[in-house]
Amino acid sequence: MGEGDAWLAAVCSVHIIGAGLRQDRPAHQAFHDAGHFGYRMVPVHPKDAGNTLLGRPIRLHPWSDEEPELFVLFLSPERVMNQLRTWLLEGRTIPFIWLQPGAESDDVVGFLQSANIEHSIGRCWVVTVREGDIHCTNSIEGQKWYLQTTSLDGSECSIWRTFEFGTEHVLTEPLEWVGDYIDLRHSDETIPRYIRSLREDGESLEQAALRLAN
Repeated sequence: MGEGDAWLAAVCSVHIIGAGLRQDRPAHQAFHDAGHFGYRMVPVHPKDAGNTLLGRPIRLHPWSDEEPELFVLFLSPERVMNQLRTWLLEGRTIPFIWLQPGAESDDVVGFLQSANIEHSIGRCWVVTVREGDIHCTNSIEGQKWYLQTTSLDGSECSIWRTFEFGTEHVLTEPLEWVGDYIDLRHSDETIPRYIRSLREDGESLEQAALRLAN
């Protein structure tokens, strides 16, 4: 492990932005290549959200975590710039940005520098952790995950489901929310807040989530 990369071992959650269902994309392959290093790797792809990538639910966006740690961007420079501007306009506190090779441009780097956002350019995160054998030292991977969709039976009722980590799922109904237990505990979005409000006396959040799915 290079001395300058030692901090990566303390990172628990890594949002892989651009990771969807297409198996020929590097962002998808990242889960095969680095999914065993103990990181809670979170795939983010708006089009494919609600499906799974190696049993991990794909998210609509990376902001279910109130304080994300690391964004690894497998996007074009134009899309990177659009995302950064959107996040700043939304008042987000942007975490460390790791630009995968091909995601950087002079405009993007200049923007990150002017906004005082910590970042990495010119290096692949997957290669860095693999070659440095950098494992997460406080792993929180393996979380159960949850899905809420809209029924297609004409009732427009919401359907809440729970899944064990590693469970594969193909989305067949309109997505309302998806996330793992970390998201369910901490997200300020409407659906996880509502689920938290339904806990009964003496009931854990995990127990409530399971009860509501039955």
